[in-house]
Amino acid sequence: MLIFVIAIIRLEKHVGGAKMKKLVLFTMIFVLAISSIGICAVPDPNSGIGDIQIGYNYYDLKKTSGGIEQGKTGFNEFYGSVGLGLGYGAFVSHAQTDKTSYTDFGLKTTVLLPNVALMVGQRRMATDNAASDNNLFYGASIKQSLASGFAVYGTYQKGSHFRDEVIGITYAMDKNSQMNLSWKNYDDNNGATFKGIGGGVNFKF
Repeated sequence: MLIFVIAIIRLEKHVGGAKMKKLVLFTMIFVLAISSIGICAVPDPNSGIGDIQIGYNYYDLKKTSGGIEQGKTGFNEFYGSVGLGLGYGAFVSHAQTDKTSYTDFGLKTTVLLPNVALMVGQRRMATDNAASDNNLFYGASIKQSLASGFAVYGTYQKGSHFRDEVIGITYAMDKNSQMNLSWKNYDDNNGATFKGIGGGVNFKF
């Protein structure tokens, strides 16, 4: 499945507008079809039908462009997801700073193990007053529970013009709310790199 998604991402550079939207839809349908065959053998217990999760993160990131440090910038990130059942989920997120922003729309599904997921979607980027850029992306996430309400996690997302990596640790304040501390590394579509730490909270309904 990842090989197929990578191929779609490479093709995305040569298409735009309505064609790109059709590719996004086709890719998502393909992921669902393949997953139902056997990739998602174990449903995600946290992705029941109608389960909702919302959250907020703030990152204090150091910006580097062309090998030159350009100071720090704050990223405000809002996100939400809804369970579709049988280990599937849909998600949306938006990150905003003074001159850079991006919005993700996508689907995710567990594979083999309930704490490992694949994702596919589209990121719309607006960077330093440059023309907006739409990228199909693929990615993966993993979460491993530890003791006393703690867990570690990591996510990786890659499009033709960006890369986004996050690793962190969460603490469950109760069964429906968590706080987290994380490190983020984001290479945007304008040749800049953002690195630093952040934290936030999320809630389940």
